[in-house]
Amino acid sequence: MNAEAQIWELFYAGLTPNAMYMVAMVLLTWLGFRFAVAISNEPNTPIMAKIVSSAYFVIVAMMFYGTAEVGGIMAAAAANQLVMLPEMSSGAQEFIERVEAGRVPGGPLSVALNVVILFMQLTMTWLKKS
Repeated sequence: MNAEAQIWELFYAGLTPNAMYMVAMVLLTWLGFRFAVAISNEPNTPIMAKIVSSAYFVIVAMMFYGTAEVGGIMAAAAANQLVMLPEMSSGAQEFIERVEAGRVPGGPLSVALNVVILFMQLTMTWLKKS
C-alpha cells in the first residue's frame, strides 16, 4: 500500500467515530428544538425552565461545534501529511486546497450553522408568540 493510501485510510478511520458523535449532536439539537417548541407553546413557562433550557442550547452548540472542529483537525492533519508526499493524486491536491480554504468541518460554515441553530432555539424560547 502506498503512503497516500495509508493517509487516506487513517483519515477515514478517524471520521467514523467523529460521525457517531455528530449523530449524537444532531439528536441533542433535535431535543433542544423540542424544548424550545414546548416552551414556545406554553405562555406560562417558568423563567427557570427558560434559563436551564437556554444553558442546554448553549452547551449543545458548543459540543456540536467542538465535534465538527475535531473533524476539521483530522482533515488538516491528513492534508499536512499529504503535502509532504513527493507525488500525490489530483484528489489529494483538491483536498489540500479545500482544507487551506477552510471548507472543512469546524470552519466558517460550521460556525454559521451553530450560530443560526442557537439563535433559532433562543428566539423560540424567549420571544413571545404574536
